[in-house]
Amino acid sequence: MMFSWTRLANPLKMSCQLVTHFSTAPPPNAKFWTKLFGKYLLLTNTIGSGLLLAIGDAIAQQYERFGEKKAFDYSRSGCMMITGSVIGPIQHGFYLLLDGVLPGTSGWGVLHKILVDQLIMSPIYIFLFFYVSSLLGGKSFVECNSELSEKFLYTWMLDCCFWPGLQYLNFRFLNSLYRVVFVNVANCVYVVLLSHIKYGVSNHDP
Repeated sequence: MMFSWTRLANPLKMSCQLVTHFSTAPPPNAKFWTKLFGKYLLLTNTIGSGLLLAIGDAIAQQYERFGEKKAFDYSRSGCMMITGSVIGPIQHGFYLLLDGVLPGTSGWGVLHKILVDQLIMSPIYIFLFFYVSSLLGGKSFVECNSELSEKFLYTWMLDCCFWPGLQYLNFRFLNSLYRVVFVNVANCVYVVLLSHIKYGVSNHDP
């Protein structure tokens, strides 16, 4: 009886080991994602920022062209891609620094991060968005200053309405590795509004 029990127990033990092994085994592409959001995180954030800004602008253009016979402006979306690629590394460094200076995901800690984000990163983002995209579009510094002075306050107020709730989710529940990716995905919606402000609202260009 003792020998028979041992024979029956061993296969059961082996099957449990196999289930444990396969349930904890990493997926085949785990190494790829580990590199994407680890070793190459800066590159991921830079390229992702550029691509998603261009996608957001493309959506904005489709909205603007609705009901109108207007050609798609590929150079405009290209400028947005370059603009996003410039902003991406800055966001990358800012959010790493922010998580280092204000660690944790407690309620007050998250609120402090949101406040710092709105008072520092948000104005920097708006400044770079208008300046870089305008300079790439052929405008002079004087024209950039005029556009920024006209649209900065309105854009920042819109930013304060759009981002705090999303950033609460970002800072409270997401790993710091995914900060910029989350922001850039949300930017697909936000850039539609930004592009409308830049190219549609109070645009006095000849």
